[in-house]
Amino acid sequence: MSVASVAARIARRICDVEDVGYSQPGRRTWYSVADWEGHVKSPQNADCSSLVCGAVNYGLHDAFGVPWGHKALLEIDDFWTGNMRGGLEARGFQEVPWEDANLYPDGGFQTGDVVLSVASEGGQGHVIIITDAANDLLSEAWIAEDGSIDGYLGDQTGGETRTVPYSTHPYTRSGAWTSCHRFDSDRFMAQWPEFAKTTSTPKPTPTPTPATPSVPAHAHGIDVSSHQEGIDIADLWADFVIVKCTEGDGYTNPCMGAQAQATLSSDKRLGLYHFARPGDVSDQVRYFLAAARPYLGRATLWLDWEDDAPAQGPGWALAWLDAVAAATGTTPGIYMNGSTVNDYDWAGVAARYPLWYADPTNYNTTYIGYIDPAVPLLRFWGQPLIHQYSQRGRLAGYGGELDFNRLRDRATWDRMVGGGQVNAPAPAASAAQASPYTGKWNRSDGQGELVCNGVFGPATIGRLQQVMGTPVDGALDDDGSPAIERLQAFLNSAVPADTQVALNDSPALDVDGVLGPDTWRTLQYLIIAWHKEYLPPDWEFGDWVDGEAGPATIGALQRALNNSRAGSGRLW
Repeated sequence: MSVASVAARIARRICDVEDVGYSQPGRRTWYSVADWEGHVKSPQNADCSSLVCGAVNYGLHDAFGVPWGHKALLEIDDFWTGNMRGGLEARGFQEVPWEDANLYPDGGFQTGDVVLSVASEGGQGHVIIITDAANDLLSEAWIAEDGSIDGYLGDQTGGETRTVPYSTHPYTRSGAWTSCHRFDSDRFMAQWPEFAKTTSTPKPTPTPTPATPSVPAHAHGIDVSSHQEGIDIADLWADFVIVKCTEGDGYTNPCMGAQAQATLSSDKRLGLYHFARPGDVSDQVRYFLAAARPYLGRATLWLDWEDDAPAQGPGWALAWLDAVAAATGTTPGIYMNGSTVNDYDWAGVAARYPLWYADPTNYNTTYIGYIDPAVPLLRFWGQPLIHQYSQRGRLAGYGGELDFNRLRDRATWDRMVGGGQVNAPAPAASAAQASPYTGKWNRSDGQGELVCNGVFGPATIGRLQQVMGTPVDGALDDDGSPAIERLQAFLNSAVPADTQVALNDSPALDVDGVLGPDTWRTLQYLIIAWHKEYLPPDWEFGDWVDGEAGPATIGALQRALNNSRAGSGRLW
C-alpha cells in the first residue's frame, strides 16, 4: 500500500463506481460523506481539484496514518488548480521533469501521478490523476451535465466524472498540461516527521482472502434536542445519536419520542440525556426516568452538567448517577466542559461513571463531515469516553449546524446499557509527574501547563526537561544539558539537511547540549514551518528566524511545550 496506489484507487472508484457528478460550488460533498473505502450512499458532486485532493488525502491517511482533519492533508476548501502545486510540494510531492515538446514526462507516467494544467502557466485550469499508467488511463472530474460548472447532485450523463485514456484527452492533444507531480515518501517524512514511525518498508501484498468486514472501535455521532426539530435522523451519517430527554423537573423535549424512535429504527445507537437544574435531585431523577421509560434497556443515559448546575457540587451529580444506576440497572455517564472538570474533585464520580467531554479547543470550528481529532487527556478520567469537539458540524442531509461527537469505544457504550463496569479512574499525577512550577494542566498529557509569558525561566526549562524525558530540575548547565541534546537531535530529524545548510552553513546541529544561535535558529525555522500561527501578527521569515531567544521565540516554545507529551523526546 502506498499513497499513490490508494489515491489512484479512490479516484478511480469515485469516477467509475460511485454516483458523483460535477459541481464547483458543491465540490466538497463527495468527500464529506464518503466512508473509509470511498463509498458514497447517495448522489454527490466533486470538481477536478476536490477529486484529486481528496484521493491524495485517502492515500496519506491509509499509508501514513495521517488523522482526518490534520493539516498534513489537503483541505478541500483551501486548494484548487491555481495553488495546488504548492500544496502538493508541501506534502511530499516532487515535480517530474517534462520537456515542453513531449506529450509525456521523462520516463513516462506512474500510477498516482498528479498532472496539472494551470491557467497562469498556459494551461486550462484543470487537474487529473493517473490511475492506471500501464494502460494510459487517467481519472478526472470533467464537466457538469449541462456543460457548466454547477450541476445537479450525481452523475447525470455518465461522464461528469470519468476515466479516459490520457493519449486521447483534449488537453493532451492541445499540449495544455503544465506539470506532473509524484509522491516521494522520504520527502514527506522529512516534512512531516511525526508520521515517519508509522510507516515501514513496503512488503509484497499477499493475495487477499475473503473476510468479514471489521467495525472500528470508535464511532461518530451527534446530539439533538428540540432545536433540531424535523431533522431526518435516518438519512444522516451518524453511528449514534444522543437525544435530550428532560430538563429540571418540569420540561420534556417535545421531539424526544420522534428523535429516539428514528434513531433506533435506523439501527443507530441511542443515548438520552437529562439537563440538570438546581433543585431536588430525587425529583429530577424521577422526572427523567418517567420520560425515558420506553427506551430503558435500549439507550445509554447521561447527566448534562453545565450552566447553573455545577454550583450544586459533585455530590449532587453523584447522587443522580447512583440513583439512575440503581433504578435502571445501567451505567449512566456525565457531560461537562473543561472548566467544570478542573474546578471540582470528580474522583468519586470518575471511579464509576464515564465522561462525555465538551472540548473548547475547536468548539466553534466548522467541520464539513466528521474528523478524528486528538483525544484530550483529562484529570480524574484520563481519556473521555465521548469527545464533543465542535458545535458547528455539518452533514449532508441537514441544513443547520450540529454538535459533533466521537465515541472512543463502542463496546464500552454497549456495556453501559447493560450496567457493566465501564470506567476506571485515571491515576492522579504525582508531585514528581506534575510540573513544580505551575498549578495548571495542559491537554496533551495532563502535566503542568506553562504560562506563555516569553520568560525562559525554571518553569519553562522544567517543562522542556519533562517533555524531553530527562531529569527535571529547572536549570541548564553552561557546558551542556541532556534536555538540549535531545532537543537538538529532534531538530536534526525534523529539519532537512539542505535547509540547515541554508540556515547555519552546516547540515546538522552539533548535539552538544548547548543552546546557541544555531539551535535557536533551527527551532525558529521549524516553528514557522509547522505552526506559523505561533508568530506575532505580521511577522515574516526575516523577522522571525534570527537565532535570538527573544520573548516571542520563548513564548512560541512555551506553546509548543504545552502541546507536547512528557517523555516523548520531541515537540508536538
